[in-house]
Amino acid sequence: MQSDNLFETVNTRHGQVTLFANDTGAISDSLRLYGEWAQNELSFMLSMVNQGDTVVDVGGYIGTHTLAFARHVGVRGQVVTIEAQARSFELLTRNIHDNGLSNVRAENAIASAVGKEEHIPAIDIEKPASYGSASLREVFVPGAQHHESSGAQEFCVKSIALDELPIASCSLVKIDVEGMEDMVLRGAGEMIRQHRPAIYAECNSLEDGLRCFRLLKEYGYRVRAHVVLAFNADNFLQCDRNIFMGAREVALVGTPESSDPLEGYEVRPCELLLDIETADDLALALLNKPQYDHEVLRAGAAARSGGTAVLNAAVEMREAARQAAEQQERIVRELNARHAEELEQLERKYAGVQDNRGKLQTELEQLRAEAARAAESERSAREASAELQDAVDQIRRSTSWRITAPLRALSKKKANR
Repeated sequence: MQSDNLFETVNTRHGQVTLFANDTGAISDSLRLYGEWAQNELSFMLSMVNQGDTVVDVGGYIGTHTLAFARHVGVRGQVVTIEAQARSFELLTRNIHDNGLSNVRAENAIASAVGKEEHIPAIDIEKPASYGSASLREVFVPGAQHHESSGAQEFCVKSIALDELPIASCSLVKIDVEGMEDMVLRGAGEMIRQHRPAIYAECNSLEDGLRCFRLLKEYGYRVRAHVVLAFNADNFLQCDRNIFMGAREVALVGTPESSDPLEGYEVRPCELLLDIETADDLALALLNKPQYDHEVLRAGAAARSGGTAVLNAAVEMREAARQAAEQQERIVRELNARHAEELEQLERKYAGVQDNRGKLQTELEQLRAEAARAAESERSAREASAELQDAVDQIRRSTSWRITAPLRALSKKKANR
């Protein structure tokens, strides 16, 4: 391994992952920001795998999928992961070791139709590049379109066919090798016929996809397209920033007709699962991938010779829809702000009413207290008056009152004169 400045380590949903510090690709960005990579895709694949199963991960890169598969199948299961690039393989084995995974077998090899040695261009991890998207198809296919390379040096690596793997069973084969998926399938015919695994093969173009589609049909498989959002809203780090915007990924899913692991599968809101029976079906599936426009269609001969009118119209429609959505969102925000202000005003008024109500309640309680005191005074006065009247009545009934009656009458006459 080279200087540690060329690597960084992050905690992810499936364990600790060390990645290339200079990797500018989506994988590393996603691991840093979300603590996961392609989780919507992974969750779909894991639905077809049980504990104790064997999974073959072709195009293991630094191990994001390998770690998830290994934890899912458990110690009784097995994962065979294959990665061609030497630098990527070093990180793959490091991540396997750092996570204490004893059920993973790693192969530094190219999975292809035949077993031999090949010279391939190496990635240069000291120069910023998207290392995970480096393609080897131009090495194997004369005249194939060359992709941007992150390094010019070459090294020797073995090429193996999946049929050569010494495995007793297999439930899933995941293939992500940048356009070489059909070559992997050509070297896996015996394994597929014997173990009947589910196949999950990346599909970035109609040309690449059709080669895989025809092979899967030859193997007697039902073929579907899995179209899935790149962004997982429920990501490991709960980050709501969407660097993928509306991007989707497409993969071909092959399952044996007799024992379909997707039987009864409930499609989630983040995905489509489309039956593929013709080239037109696959074309429709790929049109559900927004980046298919600029990544594939605009790079072709038809686009270069003037066939972009329909693409431009679609872009204009998407832009108009985006602007309409932004305007609608702006109106909603303004309405929400206005309603919030009106609610705040009502709350202030209500608080004032409540305050006045409290004051009135206090005054009412004071008046009630005063009324109670007045009633008590009145009651005391009535009692005193009754006692006085009783005393007067007693005097009038007394003998002395009767004896002195003539004197009182005489005094009254004198007073009247």
